[in-house]
Amino acid sequence: MRHAVFLGQGGFKQAAILPDRFAKGIDALRIMSQATTNYSVDEVRVIATSVLRDASNVEAFCTKAEEMTGWKIEVITGDEEAHWIHKGVSLTTERIRDRHVIMDIGGGSLEFIVAENKGTSGRSDVLWKMSFDAGVARLDDFGKPADPMEQAGADRFQPFLEYTLAPLKAALEKFQPIVLVGSSGSFDTFLDVVNGGAEPDHTTPDCSKQGHPHVQDIDRKKLDGLHDLLVSSDLQSRLLMPGMAPPRARMLPLASLLIQHVLSWMPANTSVKRSAYALREGVLSEATDL
Repeated sequence: MRHAVFLGQGGFKQAAILPDRFAKGIDALRIMSQATTNYSVDEVRVIATSVLRDASNVEAFCTKAEEMTGWKIEVITGDEEAHWIHKGVSLTTERIRDRHVIMDIGGGSLEFIVAENKGTSGRSDVLWKMSFDAGVARLDDFGKPADPMEQAGADRFQPFLEYTLAPLKAALEKFQPIVLVGSSGSFDTFLDVVNGGAEPDHTTPDCSKQGHPHVQDIDRKKLDGLHDLLVSSDLQSRLLMPGMAPPRARMLPLASLLIQHVLSWMPANTSVKRSAYALREGVLSEATDL
């Protein structure tokens, strides 16, 4: 189950969860709590990332959540978030023999992990990882881009990204990955829109030995063309695009801007892939030894 509540929306400048987001977050947890009761779930782990790491009212939110559900929320660091993202995505990348960089686009933060498959374990080794406070909701809150953003609006973010993501640029220059692997989330939508909303063929699932789905290619030329379209289109036009996930339509131009910025620091022949897995699957893999 997924419930998009955009917990940090509008509150990054104040470093607080705003009242309407606070209520939506608690409501989502109550819905999840009821689902776990219906399915007789006997173990629950609740993990919070960037928004609660920064929010001044994190204690109030966690207290209310525990009061309503009985669950204690575990607020993790950016480094722990990157660790679990890699754990999840690495279940799907055993066929990637080239050095690659995993990119996870969140609302509050971005996580990057440079990795490669060295042995026969089926899991890649981490060469470098880092979390950045440059997620799409944070960029939207501070940058207030117009709709449509247009190229001039995109250019406004370039100095910030150059400065904030400088450690990533250095890591890309050092390790020279030639594959960009996007972890779930926005990359699910990029894959769907690039494919024109066509449903994937599930008749013969392409999975690893452990039954996990392999990464899927995202056509680089189509992705570049989609970026131009996203930057020049307004929200209503984006909502009409085949394959567009409505909750992601507002922030997708910023997500595309981030991807294109990272790709500009990588070789021209860099391929782009999407993994259906992310942090959630990483946490599950540690809990169940998948």
